[in-house]
Order: sequence, then structure tokens, then C-alpha cells
Amino acid sequence: MADGKPTLHHMNNSQSQRILWLIEELEIPYNLELHRRVNQRSPPELKETHPLGKAPQLVTGDGRVIAESIVIARYLIETYDKTGKFQGDGKKNDWIRDDQLCSLAGASIGPVMIVDLILLFAAKMTPFFIRWLMSLVHSQIRSQFSGPEFDLYYRYLDDQLEGQDYFMGSSPGRADFIISFPVDQCMAAEMIDIKKYPRVEKWHARCQERPAWKRGIEKGNGYNLGFV
Repeated sequence: MADGKPTLHHMNNSQSQRILWLIEELEIPYNLELHRRVNQRSPPELKETHPLGKAPQLVTGDGRVIAESIVIARYLIETYDKTGKFQGDGKKNDWIRDDQLCSLAGASIGPVMIVDLILLFAAKMTPFFIRWLMSLVHSQIRSQFSGPEFDLYYRYLDDQLEGQDYFMGSSPGRADFIISFPVDQCMAAEMIDIKKYPRVEKWHARCQERPAWKRGIEKGNGYNLGFV
């Protein structure tokens, strides 16, 4: 951008909320472009800045466009976190742990979450006189597949929080920002019972009490992941 500030292209009710949170934590000057979903899809203007047309997108100060939350978060932290506050507090909270937890959120929890969301959407779109059948199919798949998978991953996440407030130590790190979205989505769509994972539940509440999270919610254009 001409002013040298990064620009975040942010869409309502999407994973870009975690990047808005991160930028607010970094307390850097930035530009914010707000976009709204159209029929639950990304608006066409997002393809003007990146061919995938998804959010978030970060346009760097020198005009490079970065897509994908994990990469955007890494760029922001490595570029602007001069004190290392959001890079883990050492020992086990290092880059290996950070990469592993980010990968877990995207490559393990993410696909199971998408399957569950597709089935929820299919049940919603099915004609009402056979909707019960699709709901039954979803219930069986959740019972036999997605439910046990979620339980495996969330028990692991719960264990990873033992003895520390955030996944990367005493302050949130990239893994915390990235994991926040699947946890938000799974809770909103009632894919999990967060009470079964008390450390994750406390971590989630702790994240949403942070002033930067609250500022991100205020500056964004909506963050409702409930399935309506």
C-alpha cells in the first residue's frame, strides 16, 4: 500500500477474525477492508486481490498479497513482533510445537469439521419431508466418525494446556490464534461439548477476555458462526 501499512481484507463470520485479533495484539498501524458474505459465499471482489477469492488476505506494505491464515500469522509475527512476545516462551514452547499445533488445527481438526458442516448444511437444504433421514445419517456419522475424532483431538489439546495459560506459554502465540477458529466453529455448531475439555474451555474464555480480541470484534463486521 502507498502508506506502507499492511491491509487486512476481512470477511464477516469467517476465520479472518483470528487474524484481526492478532493484528490488534501486535498494536501496529494497519488498514482494514471489510467484506460481507453473499449467500454464505465469499464476495466476488475478493478475487480482485487474490485469485482464490477467500478471506483473510493480507496485502503487505510493499504490495505483496498473502493468503492462508497460518502463513499470514507467521508473516505478521516475524515482521512486527520485535520483542518476541508472541513467539513462545522457550523450552517446549518452541517453533516445533507451534508448527505441530497449527498443523493439527488445519490438517486434522479442519477436515473433520468441514465434513460435519457439510452434513449440517445438507440437512438444512434437504426437503422437509426427508430431512429426518439426512439428520439420521449425520447423527450416525457423528457417532461413528466425527465425534470420536473430535474427542481425540480436543483431549490432546486439553493435555497440551496443562500448566500454562496458552498453547505457546504465558502469552498467546501463532498456534493460539490459529486454533481459536476451529474451537469457535466447533462450539458454535455444537460439534463438541466444551465442558469435557476444561483447560480448553478456560483457554477459550481467556482469549476472548483479552482487550485485543474485544477490539477485533468491535472493528470487524460480525462473527457469528452459528448454523442458522
